[in-house]
Amino acid sequence: MRRLIRGGVCAGLVAVLGTGCFAPQPPRFGEGADVVPEEAERVDMPVRPGSDGDWTLRLGTLRIYGEGARLARLAGEQSKGWQATLPAEFALSSREPGAPHSALDAGGTAVLVGGREGHMGPSALAGVDPEHGGLSWRHELPPSTRVFLAQDGSSPTLVTSTCTARSCVLTGWEYWNGQRRWTRTVPGPVRVLDSCRTDGLGREPRPGDLCLPHLVTADRVGFVSVEAGQVSWNKGLRPSSGTVDRITQDGDRTVMVTAPAKGTCRAAALASGVDSGEGDRGWRQEFVWDQPQAQRDPVTGCRWDRRLPLAVGYSLVLPDKAGALVVQPYFGPLRPFRRLAPGEYAVSYGPWQQEVIRAAGRPDRPLSPTDTARLRPTDVGPRARWIGPGLWQDGRRLTLFAQGQKLWEATSDCRAHSAYGAETGFTYCDGDELVRVRPVLKD
Repeated sequence: MRRLIRGGVCAGLVAVLGTGCFAPQPPRFGEGADVVPEEAERVDMPVRPGSDGDWTLRLGTLRIYGEGARLARLAGEQSKGWQATLPAEFALSSREPGAPHSALDAGGTAVLVGGREGHMGPSALAGVDPEHGGLSWRHELPPSTRVFLAQDGSSPTLVTSTCTARSCVLTGWEYWNGQRRWTRTVPGPVRVLDSCRTDGLGREPRPGDLCLPHLVTADRVGFVSVEAGQVSWNKGLRPSSGTVDRITQDGDRTVMVTAPAKGTCRAAALASGVDSGEGDRGWRQEFVWDQPQAQRDPVTGCRWDRRLPLAVGYSLVLPDKAGALVVQPYFGPLRPFRRLAPGEYAVSYGPWQQEVIRAAGRPDRPLSPTDTARLRPTDVGPRARWIGPGLWQDGRRLTLFAQGQKLWEATSDCRAHSAYGAETGFTYCDGDELVRVRPVLKD
């Protein structure tokens, strides 16, 4: 099973005796009303965001922004700023990672996914040069190729798959320089699924997730290692009837969920067995797919939306019509689980934030009874974004709360963001300017 390692702990006597753990720490939002916001920087916006108020590419630590044909980097203390115009093939417009005109970001740089009229699927891959701007390398892709960003604790790897009814060719590429690492051919009809983004339980990988391309055939399920492209098939795990809709790797166990059946909306979640340890047998849980926050799908007739995550924090939430089932994905129904009331659903304020239960016309409440973190303030709408401790964005309104009191408010013309967590600062847009705010102690 996954074990999380939390940083921030001083690791030796030298650090303890020196300035490590006992050094004065900078103020952080959420520590009380004495910590207030201060404008640290205001610059002309290098690239306008898209119609949704966000950028297709935003590398916060590198201060790189990309949208449409524009790509730019803000100058920093140790870096020069630059601006570049992207070729039409790599113009940025898609929010779906791996799709044509999207960007893949594993930190340090980004890879752009190209698209051309008349070319089915992504047309090419290109790496961004973070130091000088523009593109540093490019690879042409054959039609009907899919693109994945794979990670398993080692260096990130780009994986492409080009499949026909007879076979599927998978290729691994270096994320940093685009060099080919390996190629594998899997015979027979194969579906390749992205276990961390497009086809994962959540829309973004969580800390510790294994992001491996998964292979699904008519009678078996496997995954591809990113180091050498080795294919590993799960013993005893056979795809359920119906289409595999979501899939993930939880430690040494593969967990997948089928799409709802047309008319009945029946679906199933199932997991592979493991060779050793508690809960070594696999598990299966059937349910009737019904997401209260979703519109009815015109094809299946079910309340089903693939954009809504099934992973909420580290729980798997199966949207059953009788009440959503909240299970630990590794053990599933092998251990006690929880059922929400009909009409309730679980959401997360963010990848490391509080998980809550939500229902129309009712106030939010913690998913975990032991979670004492502050919930959404009463004057913030249910569609508001949690950015960090006390900081919320509701439409264009950006509000910072401290101990339940409104501390600061501004209007943002884009989605506000933070680089390392909004308790240490955030950015927002004031007209055509990008503003960076930091926490300081009140005089």
